[in-house]
Amino acid sequence: MALSKITYQKVSLKYGIFVGIAHVIFFLVMRLLNLQNRVELSFLSGLFLVIGIAVAIANFKKAKGGTINYFQGLAIGATTGVVSSTILALFLVIYVTTLDTAYLASLQSSSLFPVSLSVLSLFVLTIIYGTIPGFIISFVAMQWFKRADHTVPERI
Repeated sequence: MALSKITYQKVSLKYGIFVGIAHVIFFLVMRLLNLQNRVELSFLSGLFLVIGIAVAIANFKKAKGGTINYFQGLAIGATTGVVSSTILALFLVIYVTTLDTAYLASLQSSSLFPVSLSVLSLFVLTIIYGTIPGFIISFVAMQWFKRADHTVPERI
């Protein structure tokens, strides 16, 4: 792909979709193991966001010849967070309205969500819970990636 065709929007959309799919798969695995009501375990899926953002920023920097604009890196993280959490939020709306209507009640009884949690507020909160960490993660990651000599090795 030519350097001019690579944009931070395309990169963050691609990795946001990957991370969103990983979130959904993780949720489904938790459901298969009957752990979907253990809300605290869902925070483990935050690792997918950390990895996705770091890889997205690294790949964008590599594609741009080893340099990255600081604000583009922040935008990659925030956009990756928005896209991935929107995918998860859409899945959760479908899940609580069709597959497991009791799941919303179990979230309401947890201390992490308000008792008045509705499907709409679940949708919005899920996006917020993915966007804010996405921005913070990209802020931390950019402390590493902003310098030209800081890169992720090709093979570990």
